[in-house]
Amino acid sequence: MKLMDVKLLVSAVLALPFVSVAAVECGDTITTAEILTEDLLNCSGTPALTIEGPTGSLDMNGFTLECGGGSTRGIDVQGNAAVLSNGVVDGCAVGIFVIGDGFHSVQSMTVQDGINTGIWLVSEYNIVSGSTVTDGYTIGIEVSGESNSAIGNFLVEGNQAAPFRGIAINGNNAFVAQNFCDNNSQGGIVIQPSSGGQVIQNSVTNGGQTGISMEGGGQSDYLVTGNIATGNPDGDLVDSNPDACMSTNLWYGNIFDTADPSCLD
Repeated sequence: MKLMDVKLLVSAVLALPFVSVAAVECGDTITTAEILTEDLLNCSGTPALTIEGPTGSLDMNGFTLECGGGSTRGIDVQGNAAVLSNGVVDGCAVGIFVIGDGFHSVQSMTVQDGINTGIWLVSEYNIVSGSTVTDGYTIGIEVSGESNSAIGNFLVEGNQAAPFRGIAINGNNAFVAQNFCDNNSQGGIVIQPSSGGQVIQNSVTNGGQTGISMEGGGQSDYLVTGNIATGNPDGDLVDSNPDACMSTNLWYGNIFDTADPSCLD
């Protein structure tokens, strides 16, 4: 091999991002790119694990983080532009808590067997995609911060009940698309007072109350379109704003059986 070729090869290798496979332990704060090599069970601290962006990321590699006694949050995602992917968070009151300066990504996670919120987007411009929340959470995914996205997630029944509410939106300019909410006892997608969001091409079926609802009034400039909402006894589409038929919220092109008021489409 020529000397020039060797120099080019070394330069290319040095340019690759460094990914550590050192042992990650309960209570760690991750500030580099890490790949999990084993389950983290019965973690006792709160949070059980922290990922700090922009340099921190964690590929859980199919392994599980389990909250034990004294641990109420599973994984905190802090800083900015951190990445969490490919694992299971089990038994935590709040599974994944996305805070800091935002622009984080949560991908292909399973959050199960908790009590409060599965994945909670608190900061801005975050995305959760391809993830599943199941087994007993009050809210599957809560979209609280500005301009957050929830795309292609599953809020469904597992070994226990599905999340009581699949997705709750209370942050402005949310983008909620292509999610599957099934058998949520208190509503599939619940839009609380907020503005400017888009709820597009979701499937919301077989709930205990409403399918897609604007709860309590105070919502504005929403686009709700292309969704499938069926089998929800308190209404597949529900807008509780007093001026729902004349408001700035646009409901059209949805597939549903029942709507309240009837002007919703």
